[in-house]
Amino acid sequence: MARGEDPGLCLLGSMAILKQVSELRASSKAAQRMEVEGVHQTRVASRRLRAALPIFSSCFKESQRDRWRNSVKDLTRSLGEARDADVQIGFLRELMSRVGEAERTGVRALLDLKERARVDLQEQVARWLESVEEEGVLKDMERLLGKRVRRLEARKADVRGRPSYAAGLAHVSRRTNRVLELEPFINDPGAIGKHHDLRIAVKRLRYTLEAFRPLFDDQLKKEIGALKMVQDLLGEMHDCDVWLDSLSTLEEEMRSLPGVDIEAVLPGLRALADDRDRERGELYRRFTAQWASLRGSKFFESLAGRFRSGMTSGNYAIPPEDSGQPPKLGIVSDIHGNMGALEAVMEDARSRGVSWFISLGDMVGSGPYPEEVVRSVRDERFLSVVGNFDLKVLKFARRPKRPGPPSVQRSVLAAAARDLSEDSLKFIASLPPEIRLEVGGHRLLLVHASPDGPDEHLDPDTPEERLAELSRISDADIVMVGHSHRSFVRTVNGTMFINPGSVGRPVDGDPRASYAILDIASLSASLHRVDYDVEAALRALREKGLPEEVVEVVQKSRSAGEVGLKMAPPLDRKAAMAWIERAARQMNVDHRHAETVLRTATALFRQLTALHGLGCKDLFLLEAACLLHDVGISEGVKGHHRSSYRLIMEADLPLPPRDRSMVALMARFHRKRPPEDSDEQVALISGNDRRRLYSLTSILRIADGLDHQHAGLVKDVGCSISDDEVVIKISSDGDWSPESEAALRKSDLFERTFRRRVRFE
Repeated sequence: MARGEDPGLCLLGSMAILKQVSELRASSKAAQRMEVEGVHQTRVASRRLRAALPIFSSCFKESQRDRWRNSVKDLTRSLGEARDADVQIGFLRELMSRVGEAERTGVRALLDLKERARVDLQEQVARWLESVEEEGVLKDMERLLGKRVRRLEARKADVRGRPSYAAGLAHVSRRTNRVLELEPFINDPGAIGKHHDLRIAVKRLRYTLEAFRPLFDDQLKKEIGALKMVQDLLGEMHDCDVWLDSLSTLEEEMRSLPGVDIEAVLPGLRALADDRDRERGELYRRFTAQWASLRGSKFFESLAGRFRSGMTSGNYAIPPEDSGQPPKLGIVSDIHGNMGALEAVMEDARSRGVSWFISLGDMVGSGPYPEEVVRSVRDERFLSVVGNFDLKVLKFARRPKRPGPPSVQRSVLAAAARDLSEDSLKFIASLPPEIRLEVGGHRLLLVHASPDGPDEHLDPDTPEERLAELSRISDADIVMVGHSHRSFVRTVNGTMFINPGSVGRPVDGDPRASYAILDIASLSASLHRVDYDVEAALRALREKGLPEEVVEVVQKSRSAGEVGLKMAPPLDRKAAMAWIERAARQMNVDHRHAETVLRTATALFRQLTALHGLGCKDLFLLEAACLLHDVGISEGVKGHHRSSYRLIMEADLPLPPRDRSMVALMARFHRKRPPEDSDEQVALISGNDRRRLYSLTSILRIADGLDHQHAGLVKDVGCSISDDEVVIKISSDGDWSPESEAALRKSDLFERTFRRRVRFE
């Protein structure tokens, strides 16, 4: 480590680079075998490695750093050429299935040409991989970096120190400025070279954020996902540009090949040109729309803010009581604009010896007095983190005013944004997503939802195994969370978890305001409920003009989902599907997989009408479920079907409550076991709707199984129905046996619902 450099920053850099070296070595064997995914993963790891080295250059000797970087530079280039060839070959195979007989000859000839070139490229890839391995550079890097990580961890170096955030701010700001320098060329569809430069700039910004992910509990998932979406669109545009630019050269090359009937080839080349030109136009439209969305949400401005908040997050302190005794801390969360409830809580807490308060976010939304609540929380005796609904209100207030579909949530956001002053909005924008501090020798972690991310709900029913995992992640003695609106105090593996419940919107049927007190002297926590004038709050909600559904949530002290606080009547089908697709993309689904599942499910639905007897409305719900079934992966693959259910029930979607529940349940049961009548959510719907649910879910399960590898191998399906079985005929260019095996495993619900076995051929 360079003399004088921060140990925490160097630990962060060593960990980031070691991870990429390990991934590069692990995937290189598959790349040597010419496996498409192995080439892709090896190339990505080498690029991330090269991107990380200059970021943490101060932590290594110059000669050492340059040797490492040079050893993988040529490898990255050769892998890039091979990867580009793999993408082109994959596209040509897919195009073969779409063009007519007259065009297929030319596409086939071009595919043969690319496949021969790919074989030649593989020799170069293998040579470079062998060269790097023989040099032993990667082994040396693994050994030296592993040793350094262990040494710095033994010194308890803090990767989340101020120098790490400062370095992140400097590098992210520089990369962001480069991206924005190219912004003037975005609205020029002919600025092809500048669009390519922008793709590279966005990619480098994304890799920079990835290097600093450990500084944030949410791992910068949303920011990285948004940049990946832009990068992918620009990358696909670039692929189209490469095809269009190379067609004349390819035609000349074809003419020079012996035995090629150029007149038979030309229709295929023209079809290719037309296809890529159309696709380029559609990609450009989607890219400009996505860019406008990012700029409207002040995405790039917020990146620097994330690092600035981290630079100050270690400087918070709870002042001691005047008596010199360790303080009692009042813990509040999810006030949601309910000033009457907050006043009652503060009065009760002070009567119990509390002078200092911690607010765990969601100050605003759903309540009549957001401005008054924010003013109270801005008091110097409050220490606050930001909540997810706070950020929604802030985003709504800052974005350009555009008409949107009518919904209860939109009304709530608009009311809060309207009432908040500019100073209050700035205060919300200044709050960090987490705070770490030490009080009385105990390490405290403050977050709105979970140490593992901003979306997880922690409540009294959270399994002990999950809290044990979070205990390891949090690296704190006391973890304070809100978000679920359900209070608990639990100690697991020596870590005390405190959720104070909700001040302004409890969901357990008890309308009293909920909060907690942490006594530092005895290291104990207690939960409290306080009466307040609920009827006055309900009157104020109505006077503010908020929807009656919001009043009902506060009145019944139940969750929004339980009382049907969801979208008003939907938009027309086309607009609604566009809205749902945008929502899915914002939650970083694998959109290629989602669209493949949608295409297959739609084909199955139409061909099986004689069995299920469902109509256009049901097909719409199935298509919505196809696009949304994997949104839960944004919170982790494990249990993502359950997360998908919750996210769909909470998301801003153009679906009335009954339809939303149907789509959410399809997503909930698209994997693992099928739904049963005894399931809590299933038991709430009528017998006819239950039959619809089982029919639609059975189709979704099979369609999802038929894209088991997310590779789009199944191009089309055909169905034949008999008295005792349904035969699904697969059209594919590759080995689809893993897909059929997965689909067969997931056909259990279909066979139970329609009393016919399923066979694939």
